[in-house]
Amino acid sequence: MITRRRLSAVLLFCLASAGQAQTVDLDQLWLPQSYLRYLPRLYDAAQLVDASSRCAEFITGTVAVDRSHLDHPVFTFTCRDHHRQTYSLLVDGLTLHKIDDTRPEGFITFDDLELEYQREQALAEERQQYREELAQKRLQREYERQEQKRAERLWPVCWEPLQERVGRMADLEWLTDTMPAPGYADTHDIDDSGVDERPPMVFVIDFNARDIAGQALQYRAHCTVRNADEYQLDIKPRRTEPSRQ
Repeated sequence: MITRRRLSAVLLFCLASAGQAQTVDLDQLWLPQSYLRYLPRLYDAAQLVDASSRCAEFITGTVAVDRSHLDHPVFTFTCRDHHRQTYSLLVDGLTLHKIDDTRPEGFITFDDLELEYQREQALAEERQQYREELAQKRLQREYERQEQKRAERLWPVCWEPLQERVGRMADLEWLTDTMPAPGYADTHDIDDSGVDERPPMVFVIDFNARDIAGQALQYRAHCTVRNADEYQLDIKPRRTEPSRQ
């Protein structure tokens, strides 16, 4: 049995002769002495495995003795993927193809394997993006549903006091007689517990009336309401848009 120190020395000599750059730690490779002549092939295979996108961390490489012959080695490698899951793969020591018994040919090249992996990753990213978009849409729909319910609760807080306040005006004509789509006050409040609260809603209500002299008046009410006990009602003349010729 060859020692790790001897293995490293022999492999270093082989690599220096071939002028190859090292990215796999030599201590991660091991071969019995009977397969020592395949050290350069083991290292080349290890480089291919380590360079693959799936392998986030190269762990070990050796010969699969039960699958090998002295004239035809089969290497086995162990890696850790990006999810920290450990996996193993077999590599033909002569062709440096990944052995895969599920394929008609029984193998796949690392170039083709990389293309497959990239396609799988792209599909996985698309599926994840779709799930995130779907979840976002669900959250948005739920938010809109909750805001609609909040608006329906707050609308009477504005509508009833406004009716009481202007109900005696002459020739009162409500242009807004049902709940309008609310806007939001330009505030960003945090309550005493540090929870970020939703901003107050703003309802805009238009109506017409006449003064004592019979002159037609146009009004717009802005009601800013946070809850049943906290609202502000402002009534001002409504500006009319100039007519277009």
